[in-house]
Amino acid sequence: EQEDVLQVFEGLAKHLFKEVRGIEMNYDFPRITWHKAMEEYGSDKPDIRFGMKIHNITDAVKGHNFKVFDDAEYVCAIAVGGCANYSRKQLDELTEWVKRPQVGAKGLVYIKYNEDNTIKSSVDKFYTPEQLTEIAKMSGAGTGDLVLILCGKKLPVLNQMGTLRIEIANRLNLRDKNVFAPLWVVDFPLFEWDDATQRFYAMHHPFTSPKKEDYDILESNPGAARANAYDLVINGVEVGGGSIRIHDSALQVRMFKLLGFTEEKAQEQFSCLINAFKYGAPPHGGLAFGLDRW
Repeated sequence: EQEDVLQVFEGLAKHLFKEVRGIEMNYDFPRITWHKAMEEYGSDKPDIRFGMKIHNITDAVKGHNFKVFDDAEYVCAIAVGGCANYSRKQLDELTEWVKRPQVGAKGLVYIKYNEDNTIKSSVDKFYTPEQLTEIAKMSGAGTGDLVLILCGKKLPVLNQMGTLRIEIANRLNLRDKNVFAPLWVVDFPLFEWDDATQRFYAMHHPFTSPKKEDYDILESNPGAARANAYDLVINGVEVGGGSIRIHDSALQVRMFKLLGFTEEKAQEQFSCLINAFKYGAPPHGGLAFGLDRW
């Protein structure tokens, strides 16, 4: 079972930290779902050594005649502590940085929540000072903080904000190399949708087992099905990953069908596996560490 695998490899990770770095980790590693990792950190391998979580402010900013926000599927923000004194030049540079192809944002909106409780924003002609103050607080900001806002389609915007979050943390020296913050990311989506080909693909591989609770929705709602997969993440680096594998031939056939394999094609490519399962393969799974990443 997944829990057995996590316990074994968490123990090994703690042993490595103790033997190699002399660091005792007498606590259970936090576990967060893939969805929570994406929505709070904009990454499936989040660095949790510092705060600056992402906040969904979509409902708060819509309906004020700012077309960019009104037309966006998703609007999110981070609060950068103590940076309300950023100059216009610094903010313009940051805007150009997020517009680079490597990040892909179309622009950047800011709110300065000044120490004297005044508010300055690049969109202050669309919002009252009271509304901007409320949005800043929703974003986790206090006086003296800078709020940075991106918008667009949900998943791309979260990825963009996750990239910006790490960049800001690097600039502010928030990523202490002598601090280690391991966690498990679990409950990955089983499938990911590809707009170009208009079909689902396996997020990991077609032999990853779905969560038992999601067997009944594989055909009716495949996008919501979760994988029995997990990653060990430390300081924003995926140091290991794995899954519980499918061991039932009927379930494996369902997976192939969902991924667009005809019965003939599945037999042609994977008949040895499908047939072997008929003889009673036990549940099996594991995790592989990337020693170079360690």
